[in-house]
Amino acid sequence: EEDEAEGDKDRAHQEEDAPDRLPHHAADSAEKHTSLLASPQLKLADGQGAESAEKEQTLPIENAALLKVVALLGSKKPSIDSKEDIGASSPAVAKKAQEQAGPAQARMITDETDAALAKSVKQRRSVYTSTMVYVSALSIILGLGIFCFLYPTRKVGDLVNIAATLNHASRRNYLVRTLCYLTREMVLNDGFSRRSKAETTSAIQFMVEELRKSDEAVRVGGSLGIKLGADDHNEEHNQVMYGLGCAWRGENATSCDIPGMKGLGGKGLYIISSTFVDSVRTVLALYGTPEKDRPVSWVGAAGDGTSYIYVSPSPDKVAQMQSDTNLAFIQQSFDGDLVQGLQYIVGLLQGETRDILATALNENKTLFSVHVVVVIVFFYFLLFRKTVLLGFAEVVKARDFCIKMPIYILEADHVEIFVDFFRTDEDRENNDKDQEEMAAGGEEVKQSLVSMVGQMPVAHV
Repeated sequence: EEDEAEGDKDRAHQEEDAPDRLPHHAADSAEKHTSLLASPQLKLADGQGAESAEKEQTLPIENAALLKVVALLGSKKPSIDSKEDIGASSPAVAKKAQEQAGPAQARMITDETDAALAKSVKQRRSVYTSTMVYVSALSIILGLGIFCFLYPTRKVGDLVNIAATLNHASRRNYLVRTLCYLTREMVLNDGFSRRSKAETTSAIQFMVEELRKSDEAVRVGGSLGIKLGADDHNEEHNQVMYGLGCAWRGENATSCDIPGMKGLGGKGLYIISSTFVDSVRTVLALYGTPEKDRPVSWVGAAGDGTSYIYVSPSPDKVAQMQSDTNLAFIQQSFDGDLVQGLQYIVGLLQGETRDILATALNENKTLFSVHVVVVIVFFYFLLFRKTVLLGFAEVVKARDFCIKMPIYILEADHVEIFVDFFRTDEDRENNDKDQEEMAAGGEEVKQSLVSMVGQMPVAHV
């Protein structure tokens, strides 16, 4: 240290007396310089200036002092650790030196490191940010939605079937009452129906066949739009049609007997209906016109359709209707046990329709509630909301990490990247405007700041 202090003093004196002493001591200096360079202790390679401080400790004191004098006088490759180089350094020079250093001295992320980092991040990733978890959750929701849509549709077939069944069950009532009316008009043949006896006979023949088709479709199915008959899906219907008793008369009925038809009551509605059809066919054969005289079409009124041209009252035929068992049974069936029983069946089928609708609606409500619970509770609260909260937490961590980084040592362009991370959309728009203003009218201010930085004294190490 004393030698270095003396060397600094000598150098200061030499700089002051350099104009006068340089010619006088040129030969001596060159001679000393040559002898020092020839010394084995002073054979230093070019580029080893970083180790000069360590080697100076091994040199004699006078040789170290002389070495500094030689460096001041004639050396063109000063040491990197010398005070002159440090004093002459600047940000531009440091940047240039860093660029010349090459990528060998930079810390590069290798492929192995990048793969290991990605694997580590993937292993530590939460289930709330897993792609497979979200794919599975969305698949479950999609499947549940499809199931909620398709499952209630299985009742559509039942609704279509019961609608057709109910339609033809009601039509049986209409056909029975129509046959009662047409049978009476055929027997009386008094012209009040404005139809001829042949037309009425043809109408009865048609209506009997329609009643048979409707009754068979309602009970058995397989025709007239009814795929499944009431016999296969309604136990109450089967009890009324084929069981003993007369449920249509109510629970308080003491007897199921039918006037004029002994032994017919209490055997079920199917027996009564079959007896009615047989009675109509018997009357049609006894009182109707021969089949060859029946018109093909019976639709429309007889004659001109505006006057009763066939009116001829027959009181004797009225008495005949009351004495004939089949005619009497047909006439009392207009509002008797047969019509009451068929209307009771209609009520049963209407109740079944309401049950099907209620079941479909309840299932739909239940499935919809399950779907809503799955979407809102399980997906939103347990998965999506936690994912969003986890994302906010990661943003906070990232901002804390960026705040702790020593960005004051970075360049302005790199600092802008970190600053932009904290900006909102509005802040970015304002910053873009500021950048445009800086680019348009702030170039002079920027140049003045650069010049001020360049003139600032650099600290010596």
